[in-house]
Amino acid sequence: MQTKKGFTLIELLVVVAIIGLLATLGVIAFRDAQRKARDTKRLGDVKIMVQSLAQANNEGSYVICRAGCAAAPVSGDKMSALTICKRADCAGGAADDTKEFANLAVMIDPLKPAAACAVGSAAQCDYGFVPATTAYKLDGYTIYFWTEQTNLAGVAAGNLHSANSNGVMN
Repeated sequence: MQTKKGFTLIELLVVVAIIGLLATLGVIAFRDAQRKARDTKRLGDVKIMVQSLAQANNEGSYVICRAGCAAAPVSGDKMSALTICKRADCAGGAADDTKEFANLAVMIDPLKPAAACAVGSAAQCDYGFVPATTAYKLDGYTIYFWTEQTNLAGVAAGNLHSANSNGVMN
């Protein structure tokens, strides 16, 4: 009697189903890891921004400006549009890169949304800056940002969060 070698259709379908299930679980785990990584970057960026502003404020001769150190920041500016400059540069004088304390141009949300975060933002948004009532001031400000997931620092998912000179608030 002759025996045929090979797999039956049922065996092949079972193997394909198992591979499909494993692939689906892998994609879900990878997506969650990506979200967590983006949130970690957001929290790290915000902490760096707060520390930079605090150090410049302690130095005493720096202020926060926009438009190449030629104008005061306004509510709703993206952090990436701002620079920490020598006080004299923001009085309308020519910007001098050698007097720049920190260029915040690299502070962009990992998903690169178009709009800056502001009070009431409910969608993805880039780091938003709201200055104190006094122009150029480094100690009275709020930075707004959002997260995708709840993280180890206790910052809730999908909500708008803020930071100021005291650190991350919520």
